[in-house]
Amino acid sequence: MDFEKKDDIDTKEILEDKNSDVQVKKSKLLPILLALLYGTALYGFVFFIIENNRLGGSAIVVALALFIMIFVVMILQIRGVLSAAKIEDIDYCLNTYFLYKYITAPFICGCGGTLTYIIFEWISMTIKSNYQLVTFLLIFLFIAFIVVIVPYILVSYALIGLPCTVAVNCMLDITRKKYGMSFVIRTIHFFLQMIPIVNIIDALYISIKYWKKGMVLAILTVVYSYITMAILAFTYLVIKSLGW
Repeated sequence: MDFEKKDDIDTKEILEDKNSDVQVKKSKLLPILLALLYGTALYGFVFFIIENNRLGGSAIVVALALFIMIFVVMILQIRGVLSAAKIEDIDYCLNTYFLYKYITAPFICGCGGTLTYIIFEWISMTIKSNYQLVTFLLIFLFIAFIVVIVPYILVSYALIGLPCTVAVNCMLDITRKKYGMSFVIRTIHFFLQMIPIVNIIDALYISIKYWKKGMVLAILTVVYSYITMAILAFTYLVIKSLGW
């Protein structure tokens, strides 16, 4: 009877090992490929929206296809991260986080810079206005902008950064379990992820301090993101010079 129990235990352990191997394979949903597809779809979508007037109706069709592609890739990547978290695959979580964070960084910084410029220009026009009616109208439009547009921008930012949010949440859970990170420290790290630029520094701090990795991938992905932006800018200038 003892031998039978021992055999059952051994069989169970073998099956668990096999299941673990399958889970590992399932978690490897090629994060680099998915991230590249995500970045290409995101910047391509922005490009075709901007060039809608020049390219005509075909631009809307392509932009719609890229928009759908963004969400399909996002869903696949989030599933991959959650699968990796179950087997505590920290490499997958870290790689996914840095890939998406650096690829989306130019887009987020560009949108943030544009929004900041618009707000300061609005305030400047309001201060310089000599007419009470114009000043009142500008203030009203500014409040309407803050109430209507800003929440939309924040929701868009949250959606675009969703793979990063899921990845860093799983990364913090695994780190807390492995190294005894306190709940307070975990909460601080999570909220630091809401602050642009600071979030990347904080994630690098976590990956280097606890896991001794992340720097090489960070450099590679930031190079890719700016190469992508340069290619899109060059394409835009070529199309503009051809008068399309």
